[in-house]
Amino acid sequence: MDEIDERIVALLEVDGRLSHLDIAREVGLSRSAAAARIHRLLSSGEVEVRGVVHPAVIGRGALAHVGIALDGPALDLAAQVARREDIPFLSVATGQYGLVAEVRAGSAHDVDRAVAELRALEGVVSVDTLTYVEVVRDVIGPVGDVHTHVDGTDLALLKALQADGRASYVDLAGAVGLSAAGVRRRIIRLIESQVVRIGAVVRHAGRDRQTALGFGVRLGGDHPEVAQLLAAMPAVIFVARTLGRFDILGTIRAFTARQLIELLDTIRSTPGVRAVDSWAHLQVVKETYASGLDLPERE
Repeated sequence: MDEIDERIVALLEVDGRLSHLDIAREVGLSRSAAAARIHRLLSSGEVEVRGVVHPAVIGRGALAHVGIALDGPALDLAAQVARREDIPFLSVATGQYGLVAEVRAGSAHDVDRAVAELRALEGVVSVDTLTYVEVVRDVIGPVGDVHTHVDGTDLALLKALQADGRASYVDLAGAVGLSAAGVRRRIIRLIESQVVRIGAVVRHAGRDRQTALGFGVRLGGDHPEVAQLLAAMPAVIFVARTLGRFDILGTIRAFTARQLIELLDTIRSTPGVRAVDSWAHLQVVKETYASGLDLPERE
């Protein structure tokens, strides 16, 4: 991806249904040139636009981050872990934990069971767990509380948006049995009520220039504002308050080592931050958020 592609992806991350014309105006291209780039990005498989449903809506409101220490080949074990439906994200990482994953389950007991099953796998030395207290920022999925009723038509629409977040209102109308105008009203309501977030998901497979770096923060004292400060940083794509060895868990994305150094220095110098640990995501093995609506997952 070149710089224009990266700007287009950044726009689609914010609003996956942004029109070709709006994108063209933002990046300084003609409508046809912008449409051609978007088509190329989506066809390459590096970028997908999906509707990601709030985990609480699909009965998976218990979230945890797990670090898996290994004594064998990471990719062999990753292939086993990736088969689990309750793990939407899995990557091979640097540092003490060769694999890092996110667990999304129905309850704390289900998370506990998942961790126990991961510990029992051959090649696993130990599993470290961070329980999410609150997701503050997620460039992929919706955050916050959900306060709206979701009916059968909404669920059918959400399933269609999971498959293709840029599907036309006409196509979506045909899939759920409503008018295009009715579909548009429902999508706006679902987005505004935090039921779904429609945006670009970037598949990092070593072909682009971006590096994703996970980080954990230990605070000194009670500083609830730190999570919000970190979430406001443009390069920070995920922030959660957690219980465990870290008080805050996050992910930053940058294009050069220099940028990563500057970002980590900024985090370390934030008032209230006592210590910062970090690890690089070398290869994302699985990133899918379709679990719970009976949509086949892509890995």
